[in-house]
Amino acid sequence: MSGPVLRDLTKPLLAFWVGDDDIFAAENEAQALAVANALVGLRVSVWDLDDVEVVTADTLGERETVALRELLARQTEPGYLAGYEQ
Repeated sequence: MSGPVLRDLTKPLLAFWVGDDDIFAAENEAQALAVANALVGLRVSVWDLDDVEVVTADTLGERETVALRELLARQTEPGYLAGYEQ
């Protein structure tokens, strides 16, 4: 079992899509992937780096972008931010 993801305080947290519906705060794509797969808790990774994409204003509406910025500003460590049910 892997340990917790450590936060490098010199790097900002960014928002990343992992899969189609979930957004994670992380320093980079690899960390977002690690956090997402750890959250699932399976020994086999559910996603790979091809499933990770930085969140942009183009992928969200204006209200969602503002709300996500507020969530990200409060986030102190890598982790889950938001998701969409289909």
